[in-house]
Amino acid sequence: MERDVDWKLDGTKRTMCANTKREGVLLRVGLLNKIILIRKEEIMTDIELRFKPLKGWRAEVGMLAPWGKMYREWEVVAPEGVRFSSALLGLIHTTPEGLKEMANQVEEEARKLNIACKCDLICLGCTSGSFIGGPGYDQKLIERIERASGSPATTTTTCVLELLTDMGIRKMVLVGPYTDLVLETEVAFFNAQGFETIYIKGSGLGYVEQTDYFTFMMDPYGSYKLVKNGAKAVPDADCVFLTCMASPLLGIADVLEDEIGKPVISSLSATLYGVLKKLGIGDPVYHYGEALRRPRLPHQIGK
Repeated sequence: MERDVDWKLDGTKRTMCANTKREGVLLRVGLLNKIILIRKEEIMTDIELRFKPLKGWRAEVGMLAPWGKMYREWEVVAPEGVRFSSALLGLIHTTPEGLKEMANQVEEEARKLNIACKCDLICLGCTSGSFIGGPGYDQKLIERIERASGSPATTTTTCVLELLTDMGIRKMVLVGPYTDLVLETEVAFFNAQGFETIYIKGSGLGYVEQTDYFTFMMDPYGSYKLVKNGAKAVPDADCVFLTCMASPLLGIADVLEDEIGKPVISSLSATLYGVLKKLGIGDPVYHYGEALRRPRLPHQIGK
């Protein structure tokens, strides 16, 4: 049976016009000047329009990103209703000097994000960029972002510290794409917070424009080998931490944890954990490692 129906959403000034429909076929629907394809059974019960709320109804998160092509996995794994928008900081050299230069842009880009998205939270999504100034540097960046934007803020390093604490981690393997100089700064940062790093291995990538850096970011094989080799070298570590937001791990986290028999934490999973916790969103996220699967809110973890 075919029907032609025009729907008008009362009070929203948004019009949805559906073309000829049939059970089990895709509909062409105009919504807010965008064309989307959805199945009829997803939007209609009897003759009444049903549709999922637009993304961002639960939380708008602004990400201050070192460069593009980051956080894409979060579009799939984040709980429904959480939307991420990015502002690019234009990191070129992953060196102490380059990272500190990048930080000079956080206030202006945070202001722009808040104007565009009315953010519930702004996160500096860069691990090295939020620890390179030593212990307490992440908190200084948070203060700068909050003062400039008027929104609550966090950083990747802040989220990593919170996750390690919540999981009771004391000894960890630290691996990632960084140079030895950046890794040494990271080790000193975590040691000052009471976390012992008992194995360190980096890939020595210091320039974002290097082809090898983009290969590492897009292909999980490099991350997989770093984690496996680190876990094998130090079997008594509490976890393996894969540092850097460019390190792809979410899709293979469960596989790695099964193979090495301990938690595998990445900057991506820790940041998403910390962001959701700060927003008060406790939905477990399955299939992407223990960090996202475990309880995160105070009443869930008995705090």
